[in-house]
Amino acid sequence: MSMWGMNDGAALTGASKFTNGAATFIDGTSGSNATYVTDGLEAGDCVIGADGLLYRIIAVASETAATLDRVYEGSTADNETVLRLKLPRHIKITKDDGTGHTLQSLGIFGISDAESSAGVDNLSAVGYVLSGTCHRTVPAVTVAAPPTNTIATSKVNTTNNTIEITNHGFRTGTKLTYSNGSGSSIGGLSEQAYYVIAKETDDSGTTFGDLTDSLFALASSLSNAQAGTAVSLTGTGNSTQTFIGDTATATATLTVGKVSSIAIASVGSAYTSAPTVTLAAPATETIDGDNASVVVVADDEIVVASAFYGCIATGDVVTYADGGGTAIGGLTTATAYYLIKSGTSNRISLATTRGRALLGTAITISAVGVGSSHTLIGQTPTATATLGLGSPSTTVGGREIAHIGWVKKTIGTGGRAGRVHYETLVAASSITGDSEDLATPDS
Repeated sequence: MSMWGMNDGAALTGASKFTNGAATFIDGTSGSNATYVTDGLEAGDCVIGADGLLYRIIAVASETAATLDRVYEGSTADNETVLRLKLPRHIKITKDDGTGHTLQSLGIFGISDAESSAGVDNLSAVGYVLSGTCHRTVPAVTVAAPPTNTIATSKVNTTNNTIEITNHGFRTGTKLTYSNGSGSSIGGLSEQAYYVIAKETDDSGTTFGDLTDSLFALASSLSNAQAGTAVSLTGTGNSTQTFIGDTATATATLTVGKVSSIAIASVGSAYTSAPTVTLAAPATETIDGDNASVVVVADDEIVVASAFYGCIATGDVVTYADGGGTAIGGLTTATAYYLIKSGTSNRISLATTRGRALLGTAITISAVGVGSSHTLIGQTPTATATLGLGSPSTTVGGREIAHIGWVKKTIGTGGRAGRVHYETLVAASSITGDSEDLATPDS
């Protein structure tokens, strides 16, 4: 049974018009004949707007007009099919006075407001795509910085204590560092970290004006941001001033020359999309290609440094280059080959495919090359980052939730007589330091 009830996704009769900035949606203008009362639409139901966001109905005025819990946020759209969701009455998506909550702030499935605010704009995981080969030391991991936001003086409102960035996407608690760009600072601010107060947060003492998708206030601490206590802005600063979030950091772990995991060291803040992650290339192995004691033609083997030999495994891919000389007989410069780790210390052979390497079928080396700067270099690992709480949006709170707060755990293998198999729901991100915490961290 769906938790949303029997009317999950039911379409209302006819088509409707949503107008940007209006809290009422009405019958479409091309005679679509919406019949809200006949359809049984009532206060407490929810509809999906043309902008893809969820709105709660607080009144049905007539067959052709219904009032939303807040103004419609998207672009004006006419003759739209409207989907209704009849939520159980004990699950609210607004306060009783009709002011809005996003689903992230409700705690459904164990998502707390603090967790959603902390996780929406930072890294939740970094996973490697290619593990790389032939790394002698742990490669450095570099995560791209979040966007830099340059704030014109006209975007600072000292009356309302707000700052404007179009569709900023910040949530309350997002950490930003202010820089005055070597000019005069915004009055009330110093070059330090501040925390965003976004539109879903109540003003604790009329310290800021209306907040929207493009307007936010600043607090001096995370607790002040969550409490809705803003910094008073007394000057507009200068045209080169900026706000930027924290850059995330991560570290890799090696197993026999390959990246086996990447751990987040710091999650960063104010990311609007998953940042690029780069890992350092492995060290280059240089070979004296015209030395017969290095290129052992009789054995089809090449002598390598002990450090290189110690970090490789049969089947690892490498790229060979002749270093500006003449290629070793049987090899082609700038070509990928697969290592065969010899049983003789510090020796390797090469194969044309990984399958051949695993079978021990080596390329025949017919002659030494020319030049002392031939090289072998392993594969550079690659990785991708994932932000918390799903895909970001240019609308505040407009995220698809990927972290559901509760996860299903399966105990036992099942499927055979005499074995117990059962499933249970457990709280995600509740035990700091466990393996699950890497996928859905607490912060």
